[in-house]
Amino acid sequence: MSESPRFNKLAIFGLLFVGMVLGGLFVSNLNLFSDARTERSFVPTLGADARSLQEFSEVFAGIAEKVKPSVVLIQSKKSVRVSRQDTRRNPLFDEFFGPVVPMPQDPRPEQGLGSGVIVSKDGYILTNNHVIDGADDITVSLPDKRKFKAELIGTDPRTDIAVIKVKSDALPVLPFGNSDKLRVGEWVMAVGNPFGLEHTVTAGIVSAKGRGDVLETGGRYYYQDFIQTDAAINPGNSGGALVDLDGNLMGINTAIFSRTGGYQGIGFAIPANMARDIMTRLIKDGKITRGYLGVLIQSLDEEIATSMGLPNNKGAVVTEISKDGPAAKSNLKTGDVVTSLNGKPVQDSDDLRNRIASIAPGTEIALDVLRNGKTVKVAVELGQLPDDPNQVAASEEKSPSPASRLGIDVQDITPDMARQFNLENGVIIARVEPGSVSEDKGLRRGDVIREVNGENVSDVRGFVNIVRKFEAGRAIRFLIQRGQSQFLVGIRIPE
Repeated sequence: MSESPRFNKLAIFGLLFVGMVLGGLFVSNLNLFSDARTERSFVPTLGADARSLQEFSEVFAGIAEKVKPSVVLIQSKKSVRVSRQDTRRNPLFDEFFGPVVPMPQDPRPEQGLGSGVIVSKDGYILTNNHVIDGADDITVSLPDKRKFKAELIGTDPRTDIAVIKVKSDALPVLPFGNSDKLRVGEWVMAVGNPFGLEHTVTAGIVSAKGRGDVLETGGRYYYQDFIQTDAAINPGNSGGALVDLDGNLMGINTAIFSRTGGYQGIGFAIPANMARDIMTRLIKDGKITRGYLGVLIQSLDEEIATSMGLPNNKGAVVTEISKDGPAAKSNLKTGDVVTSLNGKPVQDSDDLRNRIASIAPGTEIALDVLRNGKTVKVAVELGQLPDDPNQVAASEEKSPSPASRLGIDVQDITPDMARQFNLENGVIIARVEPGSVSEDKGLRRGDVIREVNGENVSDVRGFVNIVRKFEAGRAIRFLIQRGQSQFLVGIRIPE
């Protein structure tokens, strides 16, 4: 029995419909597969980047949460007496009635704001000396709103470190890190109270280490070995914490380099290792005693190193020895280049000065010095650094920065000059030519040239004869006396 044409047509249409459906599903599956591949190619990558940024952000947020409870606001008050004068009085009356007599002094309170870091559960806090200097009253405010009156334990103006203490036995402590291992380029965070804005956190990197000669010398900042950072530090951050990504204390924020008084991308922190050493000694003794060598020293520059035949400019050169200092009792000599202290290389004058100061008085130290191209061993028993900076002839003093070029007129020292200025030999600079190498290097009228390349200068003729021996381009060195100080100046003789 044959099939009807109508049935055959329906079967054909059915098969076509099924084929279209299956084909559509196949194409759809291909598109889904393609989309899936596309998602696998790009979406996971974008997600990974986002997660990395989020994880990076979480690190900083975690550090801030860990550190902030240990960084406190310090408010200090001190009374400053200001004299008053009767400004209503006509100055012409002085002719008849005598000068105006100042009226009684009025106390005027001064307030200061700064930061501090809790370093022990029983209340010891590290800060800067300049934050609490001269304060009659010190108040410490914690992030949890608790307030304490603080007791001053001790200060060290030469490093600008101070230790205060509050009465408590359950404070959040910020652990010390090893600042010697901090690397240039490493991320750090600064925590403090800039402009009184409590518990502010900023971030940046370590932009340099071992910074010296960047801030004023004298009482404050005398021993400079700063960590330099571009983390924002402003007035009020002083005494706050500089921490690494583990939340360890790496430095005490201390100062900024600024032409405006505000943040300009360069801040300085006292290394935690130095701060901890000072703190330990202040807690134990209430004061700091330092080793004293009794010499003037300066770093080497290229010209001085070349003139001495040295392979590099590492070390510190001795430019003067105090007559009554510890070094005078040893065989250390002017012109010696100190290359190591107790077996550890000396980098420059800052390095030597800081290390001498950290050694207890009465300790015998071993120096390696270069003298006439040979290494000489020198043993010196350190004395105690005088408290009065004016009495220091200086394991912590440096000669002025050397800088000299030829272009000078010199004259003999008269007998009167020799008596007045206690001069034994040399020639005096009578004129420095403007724009000359001498002016560019810092030589001044009145400087006395004592030696050239280690040879004593007796008079103008002797000076000229010595200098004539050196051809153009040769590096030579002058021993200069300026006032009571001596220092070396390296000169490359111009063409």
